[in-house]
Amino acid sequence: MSALDSTTQALAALSITPSGTVKHASATSAAAWKEALQAAPKTPKEFELLKVLVFKPKTAKNATPVPVVVVVRDETETSSSLLGKKLNLKDLRLASEDLLSEFFSLDKDSRTFSLIILFCFCFCFCARLTNACASHQ
Repeated sequence: MSALDSTTQALAALSITPSGTVKHASATSAAAWKEALQAAPKTPKEFELLKVLVFKPKTAKNATPVPVVVVVRDETETSSSLLGKKLNLKDLRLASEDLLSEFFSLDKDSRTFSLIILFCFCFCFCARLTNACASHQ
């Protein structure tokens, strides 16, 4: 079973049904990905790209670093120093390949990681929406 299939099944278990899926050529950058999506016939006229950034905060040499995962719109500039200040973390830097491999068993180009984050994002969004609706009843 592909990562997309397993993610679609997991979303279906939460009563979330994608309006469709789009198959496209492989892309190595956000611009290439956007072009590939625009060229695909099933792509909606309007869509938005997201990016997943993984940061590593500065930690003591013998401490295990805990990665910070950020999901933002593709065009969003993300300042690691401002993010670090907001989270009270020192010296945030983009995570190395080693850290991604160690914590997530993935590399920086892995689509599986993006699908996992998308699933988590959808789950959290639905949970927040459900709580918001329940509080207004």
